[in-house]
Amino acid sequence: MTIRLFIASAFLVLGGLVGAQSAGTSSFESQLERAQELNTTAPWRETRALLDAIEPRLAEATPEQRADFWLISARNRTLAGNMETALGQLEALFGEPLTLQQEIRAYSLAANIAVLLRRWEETFGYLNRALELAGQLSQSEITNAPFSLAAYVYAKIGETTQAIEYGKRAVEIGQESGNARDVCFGHARLAFVYKTAELFEPARRHYREALENCQETGDELVTGTTESGLADLLRATGDFKQADEVFQQALSRLEETGYHYGLAEARFYRARLHWQLDEHEAVEALLEASLSALEDDEAWDYVAEAYGMLSEIESESGNNEQALSYMRQQLDARESFLDLERARQLAHLQVAFDTRSREQELALLREQRRVAELESESRRHRDRLRWMVYAFAVFLFLVMVLLLVHVLRERRHFRRLAGLDSLTGLSNHTRLFDTARMMVDRSHHDHQPLVLAVGDIDHFKRVNDEFGHIAGDHALIEVARVLSENFPVPAHIGRIGGEEFAICLPGETVTQIMPKLDEVRAAMGRIDYGGNGKPLSMSFGVAELQPDEPLEKLRERADEALYQAKHGGRNVVVVAEPRERDLG
Repeated sequence: MTIRLFIASAFLVLGGLVGAQSAGTSSFESQLERAQELNTTAPWRETRALLDAIEPRLAEATPEQRADFWLISARNRTLAGNMETALGQLEALFGEPLTLQQEIRAYSLAANIAVLLRRWEETFGYLNRALELAGQLSQSEITNAPFSLAAYVYAKIGETTQAIEYGKRAVEIGQESGNARDVCFGHARLAFVYKTAELFEPARRHYREALENCQETGDELVTGTTESGLADLLRATGDFKQADEVFQQALSRLEETGYHYGLAEARFYRARLHWQLDEHEAVEALLEASLSALEDDEAWDYVAEAYGMLSEIESESGNNEQALSYMRQQLDARESFLDLERARQLAHLQVAFDTRSREQELALLREQRRVAELESESRRHRDRLRWMVYAFAVFLFLVMVLLLVHVLRERRHFRRLAGLDSLTGLSNHTRLFDTARMMVDRSHHDHQPLVLAVGDIDHFKRVNDEFGHIAGDHALIEVARVLSENFPVPAHIGRIGGEEFAICLPGETVTQIMPKLDEVRAAMGRIDYGGNGKPLSMSFGVAELQPDEPLEKLRERADEALYQAKHGGRNVVVVAEPRERDLG
């Protein structure tokens, strides 16, 4: 399923907000029911018009109806792109008397909006609250909205096992309720989890189950987003013809809804399909129609991939200057995506840490209550029990000290993990360049040389395509090992992209490191990453620090040299020339 297309459709699971059904067509209640119906079957502008018309009549509504009105309004504002306004309406609702069902829907919707706004800490906070409240419902009352959202969010942070558990729970709840919309969302979310984990067969099965129920709802948006997810899966499994047919259906439905985020992502995914079919004109047309919305939505992983496709198209056409421009935009987008990924992981770790801390605080409170009870009893049995109270106080103090030590140790552990690449164990993008900036400043201060080398594995996409992602991961691990063996401390090495690495070498000159880079390139050919016998190779761009040169300029020169190496035959080292202004 798409990362943002299906988030949009997730709001549709919050239907059924109106309880009573017996009033006449002119009553506030019947108008509210009509607004709910339009909110899932018509473009958002029609619903907005009806909501604006009945808002002056809120004074005659019951508290529960007013809460339903603002829940429908918040969802409508979200579909219209007014997410801050929608979140503000929900936060105002949290202070009002709500039914348990309404409170769960409000927190689930707030979590969806927080995902769209890239506010990961708020996302996990709202989501955990919705799941906690859902646990208070009876089996017949429970809704699958927070569970289907949890499946998506946990799949995004790589917690596949937990995501599958949430997805299966959402499907189970939907099937028990018999509601087509709930069944649709449960299967679609579980399909997305399996697709993210590259378990394509169960993903295909659940997408088919989802579509059968989505089409029953008569909702073009939810059906279109589900079709788009299935089409992307068909593309990923090589069923290009059927994928194109399903994409046509999905785009037709989404164009009618006017939801520009979902439409932009569907076009992007169809561009992927045409890219695999080498239909470059279609790729350019689809990306031109979708890039602006993707950038506005900060979908930087998609944006980086889009600019990568455009760069290769321009390069094959001989437009090297434009290809270089697109490549730089690709690198900028990739950096933004990595920053967002880091923020998402940190938010998850922080929420997990806070949850554990609250549990420990509750444990301490329970112990303190027990102490108070013992103290009360000790007034009646002071002579006999006083020593027990003192001993327990000492025990409690030791427990608190041990808990504090444990918490501090976990905090340090989380901070260290946040700066490492989980696959290779090297520094990630942020940590590498934070350290490199300090090294550059120290080199300027001490008037010592420094070299920045940026390397990219040649034709790495072929490794994944021909031998699978497991072989690709093994190749990356082996490349990291070779680099670490040839460039020990004080050199600092990091993985800054998919197959891209960087090495910061303080106290070294280009002349000194060239033999080491040659050894690295020779070692690449000896790497066994799956018993296939095909050697790896790597291209490097190298730049030596100039007087008063900032890290950004140094990196820019190294990137330009790498670009020359990649387009000058690969498996070479290109040394960046000093800039004229640096030469004085």
